[in-house]
Amino acid sequence: MKIIHIVRQFRPSVGGLEDYVENLAREQLAAGHRVLVITLDTDFQTDETLPARANYDGLEVQRVSWRFSRRYSLCRLDMATLNAVDIVHVHAIDFFVDYLAAMKRLGAFTAPLLVSTHGGFFHTAKNQRLKQLFFRTVTRATLSMADAVLSCSTNDQALFSSISKQAQLVNNGIRLRKFGALADVERGNDIVYLGRFSSNKRMPWLIQAYAALSNPRGKLKIIGRSKTGDTSTLVALIEQLGCADRVELVLDVGDDVIAHHLATARFTVSASEYEGFGLGVVELMSYGLVPLLCSAPPSFNDFVRDSQSGQLFDYQFQDFERAYERLIGQWNPSAANAAVLYAEQFSWVSVAQDIFSVYERVLASTSSRKGRAA
Repeated sequence: MKIIHIVRQFRPSVGGLEDYVENLAREQLAAGHRVLVITLDTDFQTDETLPARANYDGLEVQRVSWRFSRRYSLCRLDMATLNAVDIVHVHAIDFFVDYLAAMKRLGAFTAPLLVSTHGGFFHTAKNQRLKQLFFRTVTRATLSMADAVLSCSTNDQALFSSISKQAQLVNNGIRLRKFGALADVERGNDIVYLGRFSSNKRMPWLIQAYAALSNPRGKLKIIGRSKTGDTSTLVALIEQLGCADRVELVLDVGDDVIAHHLATARFTVSASEYEGFGLGVVELMSYGLVPLLCSAPPSFNDFVRDSQSGQLFDYQFQDFERAYERLIGQWNPSAANAAVLYAEQFSWVSVAQDIFSVYERVLASTSSRKGRAA
């Protein structure tokens, strides 16, 4: 099968969406399919303009120029290239989806179109009324042209099924123990955040909440790339609060350093107010890190409830402290094992097969429609 994945950002940019597309593409390559990733020619984390083509260990990448906004990047795609493949799979709800749906209406784009939701465009509260209007009008019309809509979480399924009969739940996949094996060392009570520093992650609040704990048992280690948010604000806040002894920023480090910090920790944390899923949390759960999560994202509630491991908190420092104390007091090897077992159900081997089953169903339906038309 010939497959094209289209995503706004890809390697060398790093993040949950980039990981998702690469892991899915590699599973498909390993299964013998021909795969191409189409993305923009700018790394938004560094502002670097990237070459038009790249090859990452056999995975072909084609980059296109763009204009207008990083959130809604306008560009042109070669319809002949897209029409020559079996499946075009677009990731996230942005210009690419609207553009290809319009081309489908005009008859210029004829390949089957699949869309993965990845949380839509509701990650922040900014312009919510305008977003809701766009979602109920343009996005509804756009998704009516898709052959399948893959909701990446129960939250996305509830959201997108309200505007698309095609929406179906196919949970995110994760790369289990993606940073390699951990050293066999004694774990302490450190708690790790790993991911972007975008505004929806509420990093300043998390630092303040941890700094306000009356009896922290270990360090909060915040690990990520400095280009993914306003890290200078986080540095200044730690200095202002005088909490450098309990909050540590770990920036721009390799997998071996990340693995070292995971090996000495027992917990993972996120104060994010919105998540399409929460890949980073489940990835760390695969190492046995027990989660301490904000209750705002529905998927975070699922993680704690379904794994029977971890604690939830609201946006109040006292509630955070109560949840933290329960987390520390209830930790045992069984809690860590429960986190691992929960994460394993999201293995890319099984998720890629679920997605491929959707591909096959779409192709069969498309062939049937063409047969009736003939």
